[in-house]
Amino acid sequence: MLEKLYVESTETTPRVVLDKEMGKFIISGRSLPEDTDKFYEPIINWLTLYNRESNAHTEFVFNYEYYNSSSLRKVVDILTVLKSISLSSNLTIKWYYEDGDETSLENAEDLKFAVNLPIEIIMN
Repeated sequence: MLEKLYVESTETTPRVVLDKEMGKFIISGRSLPEDTDKFYEPIINWLTLYNRESNAHTEFVFNYEYYNSSSLRKVVDILTVLKSISLSSNLTIKWYYEDGDETSLENAEDLKFAVNLPIEIIMN
C-alpha cells in the first residue's frame, strides 16, 4: 500500500496531502521554495507510483495562495503525471484562485489547454 504523503505548509512551501485511501490529493498555500526541484520531487515520485495502482476515482486540488514561476513549472510536471493517471482513473482536477487574481486564472486556463485535461477552474 502506498503510504500517505503529508507535508505541513510553511511561509514558503504549500501544504501537501497525497492519500491514496482518501483518493483526494491537495496542494494548498504559498509555493516559493528555495529549491523547487527538491520540494516537488517527492510529490512527483509519489504520483508516479500511484499511477501504477490508481483508484477508480482520483481528485486533485490545487489551491495556491501564491506561487512562483519555478513552482508553476513543477505543476506542469504534476499535470503530466495526472494525464497518465487519467487513462486508468476517473480524474477530477480543481484549480482554485482568488477573486481578482487574473494571473492565476490565466495560468489555469493555459495549463488546461496545454495538457488537455478537464481542469475545473473555481474562484474562491
